[in-house]
Amino acid sequence: MVGVILCAAIGAHALASWPTSSALWYLNLEVFRSFRYSFEGVAFISWFDTDGLVQSICVAALLSGLIFAGLMTRNRLPFGIASNLSLIYSATLLYSSIVEYGTTSGIRMNLSGLATPAGVLAAMMLALSVWSTAISHRSYWRDIFA
Repeated sequence: MVGVILCAAIGAHALASWPTSSALWYLNLEVFRSFRYSFEGVAFISWFDTDGLVQSICVAALLSGLIFAGLMTRNRLPFGIASNLSLIYSATLLYSSIVEYGTTSGIRMNLSGLATPAGVLAAMMLALSVWSTAISHRSYWRDIFA
């Protein structure tokens, strides 16, 4: 999850440096679109008045901090927390890829958003996060019942 968020941030920075690149525009508008709009519908983050990509970088920093803490303390709890937060954020990404904001009727669900590159990336991230969370929970349950 952290790597994909950082790729989206690097792509946005590269687009600012080379605004005439059609490949970077495609990546920014189609592939990493859900990262920009992932916090669009969350009302309690309105005080953090930046776009969704900056907020996604904050999520990546939090996940990286948890992973680093787990590596330094040799404890599995920070890894489990990071795995669960990654699952929640990837579900948010998938939701933001199928929701259309700014329509006259408010928020509208459009399942054809799953067929877009952003929807496919979000679905793959959700599948990987579910797998990571299942492995984390399995190891905890194994230790509890051992």
